[in-house]
Amino acid sequence: MQPSSIGNPDYAVREIEVSAPRVRAGLRWTFQQSGGEGVYLLEDPLHGRFFRLGRREHHFVKCLDGRRTVAQIVAALSTGDRDLAMDSQEATSLVRMLIDHGLVSTGDSDHADRVWDEVNRPQESKRLLGRLGQILFLRVPLGNPDRFFIWLARHAGWLASPGFALVWLVVVIAGVFAVVDQAGRFRAEMSGVFHVGNLWMLGGLWVVLKIVHECWHGLVCRRHGGAVPEAGVTFLLLSTPLGYVNASSSAAFPSKWQRIAVSAAGMYGELLIAAIAAIAWARLEPGPLSAALHQVIVLSSVTTVLFNANPLMRFDGYYILSDLLDIPNLAGKGQSVTRWLLRRWLLGMKKARFPLRPGEPRWIIGLYGVAAAGWRVLVTIGLLIGAALLFEGAGLLLALVAAAAMVLQSLAGALKYLKKSATAEGLSPLRLTVRLALLTAAVGAAMGLIHITPTASAPAVVQEVSGGEIRAECPGFLIDIAVSDGARVAAGDLLFRLENAEETAQLRRIETEIARSRLRAAQSLAAGQIAASQAEERNLQALEETAAELRNHTATLERRAPRAGIVQSPGLDSLQGTWIEPGRLLMTIGAEDRKELVIMAAQEDWQTFDAARATGRTVTFVPRRRWHTAPATIRVANASATTQPSHFGLITPGGGPLTVRDRPGGDPEAATSADALSRYALAAPRFEIRAEIAAPDAAALLSGEPGTLLAAAAEPETLASLSAKALRRQLDRLWDTARTP
Repeated sequence: MQPSSIGNPDYAVREIEVSAPRVRAGLRWTFQQSGGEGVYLLEDPLHGRFFRLGRREHHFVKCLDGRRTVAQIVAALSTGDRDLAMDSQEATSLVRMLIDHGLVSTGDSDHADRVWDEVNRPQESKRLLGRLGQILFLRVPLGNPDRFFIWLARHAGWLASPGFALVWLVVVIAGVFAVVDQAGRFRAEMSGVFHVGNLWMLGGLWVVLKIVHECWHGLVCRRHGGAVPEAGVTFLLLSTPLGYVNASSSAAFPSKWQRIAVSAAGMYGELLIAAIAAIAWARLEPGPLSAALHQVIVLSSVTTVLFNANPLMRFDGYYILSDLLDIPNLAGKGQSVTRWLLRRWLLGMKKARFPLRPGEPRWIIGLYGVAAAGWRVLVTIGLLIGAALLFEGAGLLLALVAAAAMVLQSLAGALKYLKKSATAEGLSPLRLTVRLALLTAAVGAAMGLIHITPTASAPAVVQEVSGGEIRAECPGFLIDIAVSDGARVAAGDLLFRLENAEETAQLRRIETEIARSRLRAAQSLAAGQIAASQAEERNLQALEETAAELRNHTATLERRAPRAGIVQSPGLDSLQGTWIEPGRLLMTIGAEDRKELVIMAAQEDWQTFDAARATGRTVTFVPRRRWHTAPATIRVANASATTQPSHFGLITPGGGPLTVRDRPGGDPEAATSADALSRYALAAPRFEIRAEIAAPDAAALLSGEPGTLLAAAAEPETLASLSAKALRRQLDRLWDTARTP
């Protein structure tokens, strides 16, 4: 019994110490060599679960024979091999875990029930809070797919063979070269991937690809002799489906490379699909199928690497890293080191025992634990904010319930720990209170004394003050480029030609119909059919108006320089032969003396920009893709927010950062760049701002170049004031979302 338990005895601990548990029949032990030392794998075949135990834990569990009590086993081990000795706290914690997972039993049923009640009654509220906190990750099992994976491994096991890995490598390299060869087109099509109108396609492709991802895990696991007893779906934020298969049997594989193969199988399969899609995409003309393949490439490569390969969360990348480092239970050890750091250096518990054994790589485990803890906090905050914005505001209640459950669960665990272990680890309640008070006072003083000059930021794009942007008006294939980047042109010089066979054929059909209409009108007039002649004249007039519009429209397939100047067209050559949508910026005829910035600022940043305009303070433009800044002066700051985008380069269809949706009544086949811009509405209102760039810096910037405008506030503010304002903005935003019908 620990000293901290004398004043406030833990009856669950007492019941465990006097109990005589017996290891449940049917469990299997496997010895593995990991990290230069032996690890014992305890398998529960009934539930398909695995537990890794060290040498001491394995020896203790093997001693649970149902005849000796836990206290007697602890006493016996303390007199034998010192490397196998365990104290009562470690022993009771281990037995608690075994009880929770149903791995031990006892012959005394009354005593077993009492032990179970004593252990689990204090945990009921904690488990309820845990379930409430886990509503952001709703797991739904869908059954046992093992028979399917047995069949799949029998007929498609060659997909996981070493020989096929060579084929995989060749295909992936070919896919990479296909994308690199058409990098300009690939980047251009990226702008529309996450457009609101494409979300249905993205969702469908996401589900299919995740099913394929999990099937690869199950296939490789089965091929190496493992079982896959469960599959299901985890709903992230109750909306985004993430599939899973229980391939934990791979933990029993003797070779770490087999375990790594199972962990990497999902990414392996998705990258193969991405490569095949890339090869097909590069050989197809732009169209719906090409757009779908482009989305497959993005979802199967970029997203799977960003999420599944991230080792800071317990996805595929974590298990790969754990096996590569030969550190079993890396996450658990990292958490224990993080908790030790908090107890030792934050709370001053000098007697807190370092959790790692001698010889373990403490720096690697410690750094991983701190990084993973920080990442979990960021992800949790992001998920709570995301949940609050879901379900037309109803998600705000979901987020509040989940956040409250997480906070209460953490506080309950902290209080329980401090009540039972603080004294044993060298910290009295008075000393803890004083330390926490001093820490709170230090944080409060820092919040009140540290001054920071806040900086507002907003997306911006460069344009010529006097025009000069050359955008596609009529869509078509780019078949001829008559100029090169940096060339000087005179007004009227040919720049490029597009080809649109459909529009041209339609114009010819209408012109043919005009000739026929004129003939019919003349025949009706000659026959004295005045009414028929007048009706045909009206039809002829409508046809001629349509033809005039089409002539003007198709005339823009051939673009000439509107003025003399220098051509700025980086990357245009890579678009040769590709389909160009209306509104697409292809080049500019630059006048080097003046340029301006078009900015769309959020509501919380508008006042900072307006104050800079009123006082004449210089703001800074930072281009997106190069190390260069340019000072600018704000000339106009519109005080009325609008959902009408000011520049095509600021919105997602034009490669910008601002999310848009289709405006009701907008023309989905807009003919001009202005019409193409008017068909969209910003997802949230923004304030339009214009800033001028002086001649020396204007010459270094390209018209249409995107970036960010930065403006410093006039006066510094305390950290407390800035935090309060940021919190209030977030709460106001969530509240407004909740009230929006």
